Amino acid sequence: MRTLLILSVQMVFAIAGPQFVRAQTPAGPILLTEENSQRAIALDSVTHVRDPLPVVALNNFMLGRDPRTRVALFGINLDLLPGENASAVTAQARDSLSRNYSLRVEAVGKVPTQDWLTQVVVRLPDELANAGDVWISIKLHGQTSNEVLFGVKVQSQPRTVTLPARRDRNVPDNYVDAAFSFEFGMNGAEAVPLTLNDWDILFGNSPDLDTFAVSMVGDDCSRIQDLGALDWLDDFQVPVIRAHPVPTRDPDVNAVVGHMYVVHTKDTTTDLYFLFRVEALVPLTSVTISWKAVQRPLGD
Repeated sequence: MRTLLILSVQMVFAIAGPQFVRAQTPAGPILLTEENSQRAIALDSVTHVRDPLPVVALNNFMLGRDPRTRVALFGINLDLLPGENASAVTAQARDSLSRNYSLRVEAVGKVPTQDWLTQVVVRLPDELANAGDVWISIKLHGQTSNEVLFGVKVQSQPRTVTLPARRDRNVPDNYVDAAFSFEFGMNGAEAVPLTLNDWDILFGNSPDLDTFAVSMVGDDCSRIQDLGALDWLDDFQVPVIRAHPVPTRDPDVNAVVGHMYVVHTKDTTTDLYFLFRVEALVPLTSVTISWKAVQRPLGD
C-alpha cells in the first residue's frame, strides 16, 4: 500500500501541480480534479492507470471472486476522527440518466509525506458497467464533497467467439469450451482460474437441439430473452429482463441465425447485462456469436 500511495501522489502532482492541490479550500471534503476541469484525479488502485476504467478488471492480479476495479480518488479536508475508519466515508455515483449508485469505500488514508492529501479507494459496482461518464461524490461527517467526473469504460464494438456444441457423447467433456463468460470475455481451460467455472451462457447442452442456456451454477438467477431478427446497427432498446428473485433454471432458448439475445447474468457475485447475436450456426456442431456488454437499461 505504501508504494501505491507514493506512486499515486506523484501522478497527482504530474496532473494537477502542487499549486492547484494546495489551493485554499473550505472546510468540507473536496475531491481533486484536473486543473481547469471537473474530471477527477483518479487511478486504478492496482495498475495506476487513468480512466476510463472497466468495472471488471482483467489485469488487476485479483484472480478469484471479486475482480471489480478499485478506484483511488484524492481529496483534501478528509480527516478521520480518532477511532474512525473507512466506514466513516460514503461514496456515490450518478450516471447520465440521473440514477444514483452507492460505491463501497474500502480504504481511506493519508498519502505518505503529504498529510494534507487523502486517498479514498472505492469499488466499482456492476450497476455502473458501460455507464460512460459518471459523477462521483463522497460524504464525511455529514458534509458532501463536490462532484467529479469519472469515466467508466464502454465496450463500443461487438466481439466475436465460436463455441462448439456440448454433447453428452463428448469424451472428455468439452463443457468449458461450449460455455462462455461475457463478464471476462473468455472460455476454455485457460479461463477457469479466472471464472472459477462460473459461466454466463452454454451452447448445445441438449443432445439433439441447438440451444443456449444461462442457468449453470447453484446460485444462478440469470435470464435470457430472444429479441428476434436484429442487426447491431438497428435502432432498438435493450429491454429490462429482471433476474429471478431466487435461484431458478431459466428455460433454454433456440439458437437462430440473425437473432439478437439479451442476457441478464446474475448470481451471488455478478449482476450484468449483455447482448449477443448469432452470426453463424453449424447444426449440432458449433455457433458463432458477436457480443458486447451493455449498460443496465432504465427501469431495472
